[in-house]
Amino acid sequence: MNRLPIALLLLLLSQLSLNGQRSPNIIFIMADDLGYGQVGAYGQTEIQTPCIDKMAEQGLLLTDYYAGTAVCAPSRCALMTGQHVGHTYIRGNYEIKATEQHESGQLPIPDETITVAEKLKEADYATACIGKWGLGYPLSEGDPLNQGFDFFYGYNCQRHAHSYYPKWLWRNHDKVDLGERNTVEGYSHYRLTTEARKFIVQNKNQPFFLYLAYTIPHSHIQIPATDPNFTQYLSKDWPAVQKRLAGMISLMDQDVGGILDLLKDLQIDENTLVIFTSDNGAATAGGVIKDFFNDSGPLRGIKRNIYDGGTRVPFIAHWPGVIEAGRRSNHIGAHWDLMATACEIAGVDLQPGTDSVSYLPLLRGDLEKQTQHDYLYFELHWPTKRAVRQGDWVALQENTSSVNPDINKIELYNLKADLGQENDLAANYPEKIKHFKKLLLEAHTPNKHFAFGQGRPKK
Repeated sequence: MNRLPIALLLLLLSQLSLNGQRSPNIIFIMADDLGYGQVGAYGQTEIQTPCIDKMAEQGLLLTDYYAGTAVCAPSRCALMTGQHVGHTYIRGNYEIKATEQHESGQLPIPDETITVAEKLKEADYATACIGKWGLGYPLSEGDPLNQGFDFFYGYNCQRHAHSYYPKWLWRNHDKVDLGERNTVEGYSHYRLTTEARKFIVQNKNQPFFLYLAYTIPHSHIQIPATDPNFTQYLSKDWPAVQKRLAGMISLMDQDVGGILDLLKDLQIDENTLVIFTSDNGAATAGGVIKDFFNDSGPLRGIKRNIYDGGTRVPFIAHWPGVIEAGRRSNHIGAHWDLMATACEIAGVDLQPGTDSVSYLPLLRGDLEKQTQHDYLYFELHWPTKRAVRQGDWVALQENTSSVNPDINKIELYNLKADLGQENDLAANYPEKIKHFKKLLLEAHTPNKHFAFGQGRPKK
């Protein structure tokens, strides 16, 4: 009798989920600086996002989902590690300049960091990061290829990612030349989508994890003049920069729809969870006019604010046959929940020391099995600020100079009654303020690179 080799048998078993099917694929698509109100499913009326809106109609939309924090690198660190930013290694945009020894980039996450990609490798997933990384310069401990990813294509450094015409991108550790500025060949977003589609096709017969970290609509605000997603807005009586911004978001929308279509064509859509979200709130960099498109919707604040407009972001999940179409939920979740969710999907144990709560029961509709967070904590540096959400209540310090919560003013809001955070209730609820001060202290651990109120470290 023919027997499978033990190694092959174990590999096959590791690729089976609890229902006997192959472990589901995971595609996590993250926009860059996309505000809560910048897609139609969240109330946008001017910028056209039909594909993302359809994704919401066919899947699950969360109204109360948060990024890691209100700027890029720490938010991405929370996503990759399953920790909130009171515990993560990266808590601000800590820039590293190029030297003879290494390229420019951001402070690297250490080698001992456990990422979502590394956990999924335990279940023999193929893994790719395509887009913007920002958690460690090439060949450092934080290089994506040293943090569980089989393949990397895009921008390692956030500063490099400011331009959509960068002339080159990384393919693993090789620089790939692009076309010149203001040419179709030189426009980086097109390349990111092409590489993402290639990865999906190449790995259609095995479980895969694709972290697609698009740079749209982060500054600079650039799009080829001939792109139909831009030209559809030329007749609008808007400033030129707003036309480009709208075109970029519509282009990303088109490509998200194209990926969903590709999964269906490959007949793997029912075995693929696709999530669409953003790394933080809307921004005004690149000349963007604040609130021109009601970018934060009903929320107060934008990127770099610790109010909800800086941290609350769109979240849409698509998984035909698993997620019932047209669902909306006010489940309170955050980027660091990807870790527990991915581990449960892949059938691997969640490591100790995370703040992550799996939302797989929510996706499946098993609401009685869905664990809830006691609270969410947000921290940001340079300038330092922090916030806690517990239930309908948010306590925050938009400016802090000390880890001691008694030093600076604390604002208190009830989101159920005051979604726009207009009415500070701190004076009315001294016992709640006392309670939230304890949470602010409890959630924060010291970090040698990011200290409250001490400013940027000297390099």
